[in-house]
Amino acid sequence: MSLRTRMLPVFDRLRAKTGPTGFDIRPTKLAIITRRWTSGLVGVEPDSGGAPAYVDTRLELAAVYEVKQVTTREIASSAGRFEAGDVKLGPITPAYVNADGSHGGVSEAQLKPDGDDATELVYELTGAHAGEYALLGVVSTAPFSWWVVLGRRETTP
Repeated sequence: MSLRTRMLPVFDRLRAKTGPTGFDIRPTKLAIITRRWTSGLVGVEPDSGGAPAYVDTRLELAAVYEVKQVTTREIASSAGRFEAGDVKLGPITPAYVNADGSHGGVSEAQLKPDGDDATELVYELTGAHAGEYALLGVVSTAPFSWWVVLGRRETTP
């Protein structure tokens, strides 16, 4: 077991202390909603009147996170991917396995689930900057933490 894999559970426990039951300095929660459209295409209502338009599956991440506005430097270097008003959420502890075999952290597959033409991904923030967002990117270059970059969806009120 490497130093990195031994330290991930430590960072995860320390980050848990920043939530409402600890220091209460990070008020934002993240839920990843996988929306499966019954018509087979995102945004298209089904032909049958009684069928629901879509079915949601929610993945509520247990941690609370810090939210920051994307900086002008990040916007300038993003080649048009980011714009003013986009937010970065994190730090998110990468997935790890404890010595007892239990799992912790969040995998990149959980942050970016696979989909098809009938699958829509919605990133819902509660707390600061509440609303529905779309994933613009995952910054996974640091060894002990990841950040997600989210842009507000046009359908958010």
